[in-house]
Amino acid sequence: MATTTHTLSSTTRTLKPVRVCFSFAAYAKNVIHHLRSSDIPIMEGLSDFEFSFIESSFGFTFPPDLRSILREGLPLGPGFPNWRASSPQQLEILTNLPILGLCKEVAKRRLWFGSWGEEPDDREKAVAVARKKLKKVPVLVPIYRHCYIPSKPSLAGNPVFFVKGGDVRISSFDVAGFFEKTDFRCEDCVCQSELSAPMKPPAWAATAASRIEFWSDLAERGRTEARESQMWRSGALGSCLDDVASRLRDGGWKEEEVKEMMAMDGCDERKKHIWATDSEGVECQLRLLSLTLLRAGWNKADVVYSLGFQCDGDSFLLDFQRPNGNGLGLEVA
Repeated sequence: MATTTHTLSSTTRTLKPVRVCFSFAAYAKNVIHHLRSSDIPIMEGLSDFEFSFIESSFGFTFPPDLRSILREGLPLGPGFPNWRASSPQQLEILTNLPILGLCKEVAKRRLWFGSWGEEPDDREKAVAVARKKLKKVPVLVPIYRHCYIPSKPSLAGNPVFFVKGGDVRISSFDVAGFFEKTDFRCEDCVCQSELSAPMKPPAWAATAASRIEFWSDLAERGRTEARESQMWRSGALGSCLDDVASRLRDGGWKEEEVKEMMAMDGCDERKKHIWATDSEGVECQLRLLSLTLLRAGWNKADVVYSLGFQCDGDSFLLDFQRPNGNGLGLEVA
C-alpha cells in the first residue's frame, strides 16, 4: 500500500495534512476485472503457500505489485505463465529464457560487455563466462510472452522489459502501464489495447522507468543501436542494401538468414559495430556479405549476379581481388 500527503490551504484557514492511501489490492481487482472483460481466463489467485513454494524453488521474489495481481487472480491462456499447473521443468525453462537468449547472442559474437573482461576467442569459453556473469543479474519474472519484470529491487514500480534473444527494450514503466496498454492478442506485447475500455492508470503509476542493474543498460544499448541502424538505413545507401536483401530473398534465402547477413555487424567477425554511413562503409559491408556467400558455397558468378555487382561488360561494382585495410579482399580465383 502506497501513501502520499496533500496540504490544503486558503486565505482563512489551513487544513491539517490529509493522508491518502493507494491500495495495491484495489488496483489488482481492477486488473483482474479488465482481463476478464478481455476474455482472458482467470483462475483462483495464488495462495501464500504457493508463492513461497515458487519463490524458494526458482530463487526469486515476486515484486509487490505483481504479487498483488496474482493473489487476486491467476491469468491463464496462451502467453501467460501457469504458476500453479505447469511442471517445475517448464517454469524453470520459462524463467531462464532471457539468459539463454543472451547466451546464444554471445555464441554468435553479437553480444559482449567490457565489464566481463576480454572476450575469449573460443566461443564455448565466452558463453561460459557470460553465463557466470549473468547468474548475478536480477532474475526476470515472466508476466506474458516475452515480457518480464525484474525481481530486484523487491519494490513496486519496477519497469517491464521485453526480452527476446538479443532484443531487449523497456515495454512499460511499470506493471500498471503494462496492463493498461498491452493488447494480449499481440505476440510482441507492444500493441495498444483495444480489447475493452482502457484502464485508468492508478495514482501511483510510474512516469519514468526506474533503473535496474544490467537490464537497463542492455535496453539503452539496444535503443542506441536501433538509432544508428535507422541512420544507416536512410537515403540512397539504405535503398541500395534493401535491394541486395530483396535479391537474397529471391535467391531462396530465408528471412532470418537475410536479416543475419544484412545485420551490419562490422567488418570483422567479432561483431564490433561499424555502421555504414558512407560509400566506404557500404563497400566494406558488401565485401563481408559477399565473403559470407562464398563461404556458404556460392561461386563468384552467383554472388555477382545475385547482388547486382555486374555493371557493363566485364566490369564489376566491387573489385573482388583487391584487399583493403580491413582484410576483406575476396581473393577469388
